[in-house]
Amino acid sequence: MARRKRNPFKTNAYIVRAASAIAVVSGPLCLLISTLLILNYWQVSTLDPLNLPELIQMREQLAASPESAEATIETIRAMDLLARATFFTSQRMLRTGGLIALIAALVFLAALRLALHYTARPPEPAAVGPAPRYWLERGRARELVVFMGGLWLLAALVAAVFTRLDIPIPATEEAAVAVQETGTAPAALVTPDWDTVQRQWPNFRGPGGLGKAYYTTAPVQWDVATGESILWKTEVPVQGFNSPVVWEDRVYLSGADKETREVFCFNAATGELLWRTQVGPPAGVPVELPKVNEDTGYAAPSVAAQGDVVCALFGTGHLACLNKDGVLRWEKFLGVPDNHYGHGSSLIIFERLLLVQYDQRKNGALYAFDLDTGAEAWKQERKHISWASPVLAGTPDSMMLALVSTKNLDVYDPRAGTPLWSVECLSGEVGPSPGYGAGMFFTANDYADGSAIRPPKEASGEPEIVWQFYDSLPDISSPLATDTFFYLLTSRGEIICLRPENGEVAWVHEHENAFFASAILVGDRIYAVDKEGTVLIIKNSDTYEELAALSLGEGAVATPAFLDKRIYARTMNTLVCIGET
Repeated sequence: MARRKRNPFKTNAYIVRAASAIAVVSGPLCLLISTLLILNYWQVSTLDPLNLPELIQMREQLAASPESAEATIETIRAMDLLARATFFTSQRMLRTGGLIALIAALVFLAALRLALHYTARPPEPAAVGPAPRYWLERGRARELVVFMGGLWLLAALVAAVFTRLDIPIPATEEAAVAVQETGTAPAALVTPDWDTVQRQWPNFRGPGGLGKAYYTTAPVQWDVATGESILWKTEVPVQGFNSPVVWEDRVYLSGADKETREVFCFNAATGELLWRTQVGPPAGVPVELPKVNEDTGYAAPSVAAQGDVVCALFGTGHLACLNKDGVLRWEKFLGVPDNHYGHGSSLIIFERLLLVQYDQRKNGALYAFDLDTGAEAWKQERKHISWASPVLAGTPDSMMLALVSTKNLDVYDPRAGTPLWSVECLSGEVGPSPGYGAGMFFTANDYADGSAIRPPKEASGEPEIVWQFYDSLPDISSPLATDTFFYLLTSRGEIICLRPENGEVAWVHEHENAFFASAILVGDRIYAVDKEGTVLIIKNSDTYEELAALSLGEGAVATPAFLDKRIYARTMNTLVCIGET
């Protein structure tokens, strides 16, 4: 039998040169990125990149010489925000640095293999050649180089994974040592009692976030076209989908786009814009913008106000507390939210705590910050995401902080953050916040269930799902639970009235437009705003009785604020006050 000839080795000089060039680039790149990742881990672990010596020196200077406060404060603020923005920008690079290093390593090995494959074979060794140990040592040397390189890369990837990304940012320097224009330290906050809070409109959907107005005197007739009962109307400088918040003589809103994040304050009596304050890094500092849905934007969360302060959260992760004159008290960066629609949960305040539902796809959390200083009071990890807002229900002595997610209704002690109980009752992408009435929480979400949930009577007890409703359900508008009826407003234009004792349908009304805003109970009337800006005023009754259908003049998705003889409504471009002169 004839022996088959061995195919000669095929060479290609062009491929060898190209592969060698790729290896020359990818190898050092992998080494550089890996080294930077390891150095970054060491720096974050051993240093405090947010507490620069220059900042410490200026704080001490400010404390010693308050008479030169104004210029020093501005310098501290700019340096502090620049340090934060730079630090967190570098930290966000870890998300891609490790992946780039790994890809560069794979490309380097593949290029070397390709270059060797298309390199001409050396001639057959002579009969007398190097000792066998020579080839063994060369092979071991190559293996050692590959092993050490792989070990270095592994160390870099581990460093990237375990580098801290949640370094707590202390309250802004103003909260600790800064002074106001008068040269005095910020006044200590006075915590109003719960009765005082209920007489205001301190957050989304009013006191406790439950959609129930304290006053029963809201207007029932107006005409934007003729100006009848329109006390004032003013343009909002920057658009946002958050709802107006009112504390005494001030109305607060926020707005944001790709360039700016601002808090606005209007005179409640005249509509005059009293101030507008920008939140976040100073001008010129880049901000990482998350991907947001056009119906969410960068200013979906409503602000929260109490006494002399107002707090705002933006879809970029910037959280700020300002006094009623627009001066920043403290500021934090919670990290760019990992949220595929954009962050939408509004803020709420209980006693001296600012409560922040910061749900994300990963590493979500419920925070409580000291309202005076911004210090973190407590934190609870959250496993599931949502776009809903927290609510407070119960009495001041036994208040319950309730949050919903894609699976559960979770209830906490707002003072300590202790989880009290949880019940699985939801699914899908949850936007509606819970309601509370007739002694039960009411949750609902489209493509899930509507559930009436009775809290446990004792601390050791279990919550009870009293009944569930499976028909038309909301995906944006939050359910309204009163002591007599539960209401659902849907994006299909339906209004469903349910009996709280058994979940039976009392009536269904089919409206021509979608509802995005949440319904509000004012006395014995329900106010419901559709997306075209029509306000339906209906009777809180077991039959549908429409008292009026009045226009706000343009489309609206925000929930109005209701005070004594006043309605403050945000349309797409304006803020309008309706009431008696």
